[in-house]
Order: sequence, then C-alpha cells, then structure tokens
Amino acid sequence: MLLERYLKVSENKLPAKFLILKSIDVCNFDNKDIDELWEMHENAMSEFRETTYIKNIKITHPNLLDLKIEIAKRIFENCHFCEHRCYVNRNKELGFCRIGESYYSSEFLHYGEEKVLIPSHTIFFCGCNFKCVFCQNWEISQVYFENLKVENYCKKVRPKLMAKIVEEKRTISKNVNFVGGEPTPHLLKILEILGYVNVNIPVVWNSNMYMSEETMYLLDGVVDLWLSDFKFGNDNCAERLSKIKNYCKVVKRNHLMINDEDIIIRHLVMPNHLECCTERIFKWIGKHLDAKVNVMFQYRPEYKATLYEDIDRTLTYKEMEKAHLLAKKYDLDTDV
Repeated sequence: MLLERYLKVSENKLPAKFLILKSIDVCNFDNKDIDELWEMHENAMSEFRETTYIKNIKITHPNLLDLKIEIAKRIFENCHFCEHRCYVNRNKELGFCRIGESYYSSEFLHYGEEKVLIPSHTIFFCGCNFKCVFCQNWEISQVYFENLKVENYCKKVRPKLMAKIVEEKRTISKNVNFVGGEPTPHLLKILEILGYVNVNIPVVWNSNMYMSEETMYLLDGVVDLWLSDFKFGNDNCAERLSKIKNYCKVVKRNHLMINDEDIIIRHLVMPNHLECCTERIFKWIGKHLDAKVNVMFQYRPEYKATLYEDIDRTLTYKEMEKAHLLAKKYDLDTDV
C-alpha cells in the first residue's frame, strides 16, 4: 500500500528513519578523508536497510546520522548539494543559490497540505536553487537573488532551538515538513536539527528534486515521505522559466532513486504547457513510478510571470479538464 510506512510512523507504530540511523553504531571518523567517510557510510547503510521495520531502538554515538552530518559539513565546504555543483566553500563565498548561513521565514502547523499530511509542521527555509519567474512564494525563495537583506525577512536557523520546536509541535503535528524556497541548500542544518530531535516524527522532504546524487545518498534513511515538485516535461521550459540546465535528466534520476519509498509527486499545471510539460510528466510517471500524484490547479501569474506571454494568465476550465483526463489516461493515483 502506498504511504504505508509513513502512516505507521505518523501513528507511532514504527520509528522514523532518522531515529533508526541514531541506533546504528559507526567507528570514530575523526581525521578520515571524504572517500573513507563515504565507504563507512555505504557499509552502515547496508545495516540500516536491514532494520527499517524494527520497533525498538537504542541510540548510540557516534552513529550513522552523526556520520551523515560530518559528510554534509565536508560538502558544505565544497558545495555540491544540488546539481549546480558550484564547489564553493560556503563558509567563505556564495554559489548559485547565494545562501551562506541558513535562515527560515516561518514555521507553523499547516492545514493546506495533502490530507495524509495535515496538520503538518512546516518549516519554510529562505532561498532557492531555482529562479522560477512564476514563483508564488518569491518573497522567501528569491530573497537572495533580489539582493534583499535576508535578516529583514527571516530568522537564523539554530538547530537545537528548532529541534525543541519540532518536539513541541509533535503533540499535534503528523510530521515535520522541510520546505522553502528549497531545503536542499540547507541540508547540513536540517541534519543537525534532526540530530537534536528525540521524539518519533516522520520527516517530509518537500523539494524541487534538483539534488546531487551525493545529497540523495545522504537523504537515504532520513526521509520518511518525499513530497516532490515535478515542474517541467522538457529542458527548454525549465531553462527559460526557472534558469535550470539538465532539468529532466536530474529530476528523473532522483525520482528513480526513491522509487521504493513513500512519495507524493506534485505537478502544478500551467497555461499553455499541457502538451510540453504536463502530458510528458504524467506519461513518464505512469511508466516508471508507483506514486501518488497531486494535480494542482493553483497557478496564477506571480512575480515575473507577466513578462512571459505563455504563462501570463490563469488556467482555463478546458485546461484543467484536460489535465484530469491525462492523469486518467496514464493511470495515475491522484487520490491525495
């Protein structure tokens, strides 16, 4: 059954994956180089895969989550969390996303998500690795690209404090939902937050899915439910509207890497993009994935969309009807 494990974690019938990571002992990794760390990670993940349905865990140190945090620190200093692969030391300089320290704009119990998620403790990180001209959340996601002072819009992420907030919200929330903007540039801080969280809560990764393979390996064993945003069915639309190269290759690869996991795919239907994007995406999902699909009709021309004639309007009824028919044509599970 789709989303079966996520639902069991949400109901406290199984432990969240990040808690299992904390139960897997690893050798001391001080003074190890990055290749040695990855080898240790691969070996420890083999043990993790044998224990994903255990019910009783005992936290140890150093553990597999500690190891993932150490690898993330190394990547932060030579950043390739996403496929821009800037390879900058973000302690000293900025890459494409222009994010150094992590900030968030808000965190609250969200009741507007998919029904299996609500109430969802949603944490909105500032900044993004996309430059979507139609972004409906642009004040948060594009704050760095617009050269605005992030301190005026957002709060600095303090992992120990955020972990306490996550634990307090868990009395009501079904999950903790890392979103933005885009969570990928903030992976190090997110792992550090989870390092301090000691309550059982499923982790939702709400992402544009433009992560590097290395980030996908780090997220393996952390994420209980993937909430992916599949935007474009071709690279031309992705580069023109989001300033992203090799979109389809990267996003398809990452979806295939999580094919045996719980996943909900969101697709925002845009005017004049039914053939070039919506149908191509639905056809590919129907052929390759077993996933829930949320067909979204909330598009409106925000941010810089009015400068692009093809997306400078809302959807017509005929376009919405066609999207529904395409989902049915490719036998997608849209019950979310």
